[in-house]
Amino acid sequence: MRRIGFFLTLGLFAFGLLGIGASAATSASGTTDPVTTYSITHDVRIGTPDGISLDSDEYVPDSGCPCPVIVIQTPYRKSGQVVGEGNTYYPSHGYAEIVVDVRGTGSSTGYWDSFGQDEQKDGVTIVNWAAHRPFSNGKIGLAGVSYSAINQFLTVEQLQAAQPNNNPVKAIFPIVPMSDPYRDVVFSGGNTDTGFIPLWLGLVNGLNAIPADDAQAQPAIALNAESQHLMDIAQFAVPAVGDAFLGSYEHMLPAQAQTFPDQAYDGPYYRDVAPLNHIENVHVPTFIVGGEYDIFQRGEPLLYRGLDLPSSQKKILYGPWYHGSPTANLTADDGTSPVTDQQGHLIPSTNNLSLAWFDHWLKGFDNGIQKFPTVETYQLGRNAWSADSSFPAKGTEYTPWYLDGAASGSGAQALLDGSLTQAAGASGSTQIPWQPLTGACSRSTTQWTAGIVKTLPQCETDNSIAEQSGASFTSAKFPSDYTVSGPLMADLWVSSTRADTELTATLTDVRPDGTSDRVTAGSLIASMGQTSTKHCGAKVIDCSLYIDGIPVVPWHPYTYDSQQAQPPLSSQPTELKIEIFPTSLVLQKDHRLRLSITTGDLPHQGPNLSTLTNSLGGVDTIYFGGSTPSSVYIGQVRPQQPESAEGNSAGVSGSATGGVQAASTGLPFTATEQVGGQWTRDGLVIAIGSLLLMLAVIAATRRGRRRS
Repeated sequence: MRRIGFFLTLGLFAFGLLGIGASAATSASGTTDPVTTYSITHDVRIGTPDGISLDSDEYVPDSGCPCPVIVIQTPYRKSGQVVGEGNTYYPSHGYAEIVVDVRGTGSSTGYWDSFGQDEQKDGVTIVNWAAHRPFSNGKIGLAGVSYSAINQFLTVEQLQAAQPNNNPVKAIFPIVPMSDPYRDVVFSGGNTDTGFIPLWLGLVNGLNAIPADDAQAQPAIALNAESQHLMDIAQFAVPAVGDAFLGSYEHMLPAQAQTFPDQAYDGPYYRDVAPLNHIENVHVPTFIVGGEYDIFQRGEPLLYRGLDLPSSQKKILYGPWYHGSPTANLTADDGTSPVTDQQGHLIPSTNNLSLAWFDHWLKGFDNGIQKFPTVETYQLGRNAWSADSSFPAKGTEYTPWYLDGAASGSGAQALLDGSLTQAAGASGSTQIPWQPLTGACSRSTTQWTAGIVKTLPQCETDNSIAEQSGASFTSAKFPSDYTVSGPLMADLWVSSTRADTELTATLTDVRPDGTSDRVTAGSLIASMGQTSTKHCGAKVIDCSLYIDGIPVVPWHPYTYDSQQAQPPLSSQPTELKIEIFPTSLVLQKDHRLRLSITTGDLPHQGPNLSTLTNSLGGVDTIYFGGSTPSSVYIGQVRPQQPESAEGNSAGVSGSATGGVQAASTGLPFTATEQVGGQWTRDGLVIAIGSLLLMLAVIAATRRGRRRS
């Protein structure tokens, strides 16, 4: 625990220091549509049915209201400078905006439990409040990034349950939302997330240490809020992290010592806060912005898939960004540096896309946004956007690439430089040691710290060092471009000298110079390897997603019972299906495809106590060929006849290229601050909060172990 505590504390402190010094983008002139001035009213209190006082800021245009209202719910302080969710783009363009501290955070009273049922019901209260403000015309849009994207889904789902015939929300625009907290990030593959989650808990609790914004005007409310926030660390964050660290050993504690029973396993809590769980209740137009290097890389396409909406009402923009910067590689707000896809469609900034989305669905503007390509993905390798009508792309066919022991000649630095072939070869095997520290020098570190922790440049763009303790399997050079789309699945045959292990399967694009560029990855704790054979429909919950007869998104229950039912590893081969997160990739001519198998991905993931005990010192054997044909299933996009990216819809009119243009569709181009804000000097608060949280976690875990 001391070693893990050291690494977490170091990472959290670095996270805080990295927040010092950045500044928000400034406004610039040059609009092609009306821009209004606005007034801000701080600290408008909203009461909930159970007596909680939620604090909000209201941004209201000085003219043009009653008007639609954009609602943003955040745990990062409504008017804070660390992660400022208030986006002045909306009140500058004719929308009122209400930014609310969710219960138990910022200046709101109550106890924070991260998307819990009380917080979800607060979303209904906030929306109804916003719909009846004097400046509101009753039409509501939901916006925001990350946390504020996730609760858009949860709020709409709660509204559908509470008042299905009276939903004021007319559209949502979630930027980098999650679908399933357990599988997307917290315990992906059954492993404990040691990269992002500690940073995030440190961020929220560090910001909660700041006094309420209206402490002078409302001292009694502020004192109550601050005391509840401090108590909440002991009641929620500390026991949640401590129980998760114990893994299956939590069952050894007496019931009264288990604050969150089965915290390391999927269960009611994670289901209750998973937007995908009730995605069928989202009936409003939804534009999702996701990322191929995002921490929610897995879930964003699954949310899109689960939406039961026509193509005009659901869109996904899936780009090459980390969680902390989901606006890169897009046209600037003022229209300069235009970015187009390979089909000629203009790709506006997220500010302009969201404004066009709300203008159409909340104001009724005929601006063509409903005809924007249904799916826009950024093709890594080719480094270009591509429009489509589905994800995976139309024409995608899944085929296996088999692991083979023959040397690839690619210059891989791994323990084995094997080959990837399209036909299974002779029987063989290779051994790799259990080494959980693998992964620090790779893009994984940057991705799973939300783009905040930057490694050496060569680590971010070359995975070679991270591959050294594992086995690599590399294809021959491609004679022409090879296009990949969608999720992937590694089907491995494994044995071990210990009862358990972690396996990480990493896909890289090997360039002609030998550089191994990490594209995507997936992991699995062997004892969590039980897989559902039930076929999914649109919603990927309690079932595996099959395409071409292949479970490309294998569903592992990740429960205590499923772990106990899974036979322990032994000297006999066991088949394990590893979910590899989705991507969009073009392997260009003379490039190679590489699959690397390692037994760790730190700092992204670390073993909990029970996994550590059952894996320590093990040597794993990977089998290939013969009766144990280990493989990776890749979705290759076959050439198709050209078609509209909207399916049966025509392309957007008024553009010489068939895409969206400002003049033809009314999309505004005005430079202002970016959605989501920027990191600032207040990041020091995160470091202090993180250190306090880490000390509390260590103390709580030691106390739990003494009780056992």
